[in-house]
Amino acid sequence: MTAARRRKHRMILPLIAAVLLMLPQQYAQKAEAAENKTITLVCRQDDTILSGMEWTLYRIGKRNGSEVEFIPELSGYSMDLGDLSADAVDTAAKTIASYVAEAGLAPLSNGSTNTSGELAFGGLNNGLYLAVGKTLQVGNTTYFPSALLLEINDADAGIDYDAYPKFYYSDLSNQATKYTVRKIWADNDDQYQKRPQEISVDLFKDGTRYDTVLLNAENEWEYTWSALNDGAVWTVAEREIPADYSVMIDSNNTQFVIRNSYQAPPETTAPPQTTVPPQTTPPPQLVQTGQLWWPVLPLSLGGIILIGAGISMRAGKKKDEE
Repeated sequence: MTAARRRKHRMILPLIAAVLLMLPQQYAQKAEAAENKTITLVCRQDDTILSGMEWTLYRIGKRNGSEVEFIPELSGYSMDLGDLSADAVDTAAKTIASYVAEAGLAPLSNGSTNTSGELAFGGLNNGLYLAVGKTLQVGNTTYFPSALLLEINDADAGIDYDAYPKFYYSDLSNQATKYTVRKIWADNDDQYQKRPQEISVDLFKDGTRYDTVLLNAENEWEYTWSALNDGAVWTVAEREIPADYSVMIDSNNTQFVIRNSYQAPPETTAPPQTTVPPQTTPPPQLVQTGQLWWPVLPLSLGGIILIGAGISMRAGKKKDEE
C-alpha cells in the first residue's frame, strides 16, 4: 500500500468510527420523541367552561389491526368492542371502563382541568388509553363526562392530541333515583345450550364496588336499585364472563345493558398433514416499541474495531518506514 493510500485510510477510518458512535444517540433521541406525546382534554360546552373537572388516565393496551391487545390486567376479560369505528367507540369505552373498575387497575396519571377547561397528559408513548372523568357541578347542574378511548401511534404527524369529551347533564335532587341493569343474550335463544343459569354483576359507585347482584331467569335477568341522585358515576361489570361468550356494556345516566354474544369455538378437526421444509434463514423481525436501543452494542463495537484498525495500520506504516 502506498503512503498516499495509507494517509487516506487514516483520515477516513476515524470519520466512519465517529459516525457509527453517533448513531446510538440518534436512536435515543427517536425513542425519547416516541415517549413524549401529549393528550389534551378540552372540556368546554357551548359557553360553559368546565374547569376543575377531575380526570384519570389509564393505558389499556395497543391496537393490532382491528383488534386490541390488552395489558395483562385486562386480557382475561372477553370484551366485545365492535369494529372500533366512530359509532362503536363510545360503547367500547364504556365497556373497557367497566372492567378497569372490575380489575382495580392502577391509573397512569390524573389531574383537573384548568380555568380554560383544558387538561394535558404528557410523556406518553404509543398505545391505547382510557380517560375516565368525574362529575362536576356548576350551579344546580351536574355534568357527567363519558369515558374516552384514545390512541397514539406513529401515523400521527403531531405530538399534541386534543380530545373533546361528550357530556350529559342533569339537575341534582335530594330524592332517590332508580337505576337498572339488564342482561341481554345474543345466542339464538341458547341454541348451543351454553348459557349459564345465573351471572354475578358488580355495581360500582365512583369506581368503588357498591354491591354484587345475581341475574337469572327468575328475575328476568334484570335488577333495579335506588340511590340518591348525588352526582356519583355508576358502572356495572359482569364478574365472570361465560365461556365462549363476549361482553359489551352500554349505558345512559340510569340504565345499563350487559350484552353477551355467543362465539362458536373453532372446528376441532385435525388439519391435513403437510411436510414443511426446514427453514435455514430466520425470518426478518419487526421492530417493536422498546427495541430502539438494540443497535447500540454492535454499532459501538464496530466503531471500536475500525478505530483499532486505524491504529494497526499506523503501526504497520511505522514498521515499514523503519
